[in-house]
Order: sequence, then structure tokens, then C-alpha cells
Amino acid sequence: MDLRLLSYFLAVFDAGSISAAARELHIGQPSLSRQIRNLERSLGVSLFTAGPKASATPAAIAFAPIARDLMARAEQAEATIKSMDHNEAIRLTIAGPPTTVADVIAPFIAQSGAQGLLANIREVLPNAIYRELAQYRADLVVGTSPPPAHLEYIVIGYSPILAQLPEDKKNVKKREITLAEVATYPIAIVDDNHNVRRLFDQAISEAGLSVQIAFETQSTQASQALAAANRAVCISSDDPRFNLHPLFITIPGRKNPLSITLFCAWDPGHFAAEQIKATALFLHQFYETQRLVTTV
Repeated sequence: MDLRLLSYFLAVFDAGSISAAARELHIGQPSLSRQIRNLERSLGVSLFTAGPKASATPAAIAFAPIARDLMARAEQAEATIKSMDHNEAIRLTIAGPPTTVADVIAPFIAQSGAQGLLANIREVLPNAIYRELAQYRADLVVGTSPPPAHLEYIVIGYSPILAQLPEDKKNVKKREITLAEVATYPIAIVDDNHNVRRLFDQAISEAGLSVQIAFETQSTQASQALAAANRAVCISSDDPRFNLHPLFITIPGRKNPLSITLFCAWDPGHFAAEQIKATALFLHQFYETQRLVTTV
């Protein structure tokens, strides 16, 4: 199938009209219309209705994700050939939640040196992480929920969910706090777009406790600022800010404190799957080393 025709189809589909697509592509409208008709003849279906707006038909709506997949795979194939023929270094894009990017991924890239393969980062909300792979916007992702079954993954580590509060004589020497104790404080925590909130709510529910969510925020920095102002206890997996004192949250019957599992996942059919897996293993080693240093 002619990839050029696919790109023209997607341009019209996304722009909503042949005239708008022609302007974006910098080609004449009659020429673009002929190319779309050629594609329709080769497929044996009508993709757009007649008229200036050229509304997408049901066939076009069904064909669009197939066309995007074909284009993405063609780009992958081209990148593979380039790396083989010219011995170019593979450059990978990784996606992760903002907290993981700041505390794990960016420090890992900085330490990897000139030989590291990660060259770009996309910050994405946790509930949208795996769509980055499905839509070919990232080569590997770090998520906080189990990956879909078709993906390959490793667990790179566990990020503790901390109770963060100002230092005082009562807590300055403490390293832990029970979940029941946490429940006695007003809480500042992110909304349920974040796995920290979902896991905290689940732990509270399983323990049969109730808690006062005094502040529901869209950013951990806001929760930490409220804790620093002595208005609540911040519940977060971020590194502490504003001189807050972090405490591990312990739960009776559990060996380990409350934490988030970090999964590194990728498509096993990716042309650089071997290099991606090696990078994921290096990321795991880096995270474990970093965790040991920060807990000593």
C-alpha cells in the first residue's frame, strides 16, 4: 500500500476537510482530491462524503487506526534500517508520571552518560501511561499499575508512599508512622488520577479506617506546601520538599510499608526490543542502588 496515500488520507481525516488538509500539506486541493480518490479505488470503499467538508464515512473511521498503525510501523522499519546501515545509535523515548520522571528517570539519564539510549522523556498522568505505547509516542514506559498482558515488562522497584509533615520534637527521630496514626490527621493528597491516591484509599478501606481528606490537590507540590504550612499531613511518593520530615507508613500484617510498584513496559515486537529490555534492566539496577543510598 502506498504510504504517501495513507499520509494524505490521515491529513484529510484529521483536518476535517480536503481544503484544510491541502493547506497543511502545501499541495493543491484538486491534486489532493485525486489522490484520495485513488486510495478509495484501491480499497474499494468511499472514505469521505462529497462536498467541501468531506465528512469521514464509517469506513474512514474504521480505517484511520489501521492507517496510523501502518505509518508507525513503517517509521519503525525505517529507523531499523538506518541503525543497521549507518551504525547510528538508537535513541529511545520513555514516558512516565511526573514524579517518576523527576525522581527516577531524569537522574538515570544523567548518570547513564554518552552511551545511554534514552534521549527523550514524556510526562504523562499515570492513568494514560500505556496509551503512549499503543499510540507509538514512547518506546518504553514506567507505570504504577500492572501493564496489559500483551506487553513485556519488568518491575524496576517499589516507591514508598510517605507521610510528610513538619519536623518537631515528636517526630524528628521517627522513621515510621502507622496507618491508624495517619488517619487521625487532616490529609492533603492528590486526586484519584494518581495511583498514590488509589492505593492510599484502598489501604484505608481494607484497614476499616476513616480519614479526613482536608485538601485534594492536582499536584504533589501543593500538598507538600499545605503540609509545610502545618495545615495537613501530605501523603505522597515524591521526595520531600520545604524541609518536610518523611515517615514510612506501616500497616499491621504487612511486611513492607505502603508503596507503589514501578513497572517498566514495552512492546515485545518493537524493532529495538532487545535494547529496550537492557535499558529497563539498567534502570532497575539504578533504582535499587539509589534506594539503598537514600535509606542508609
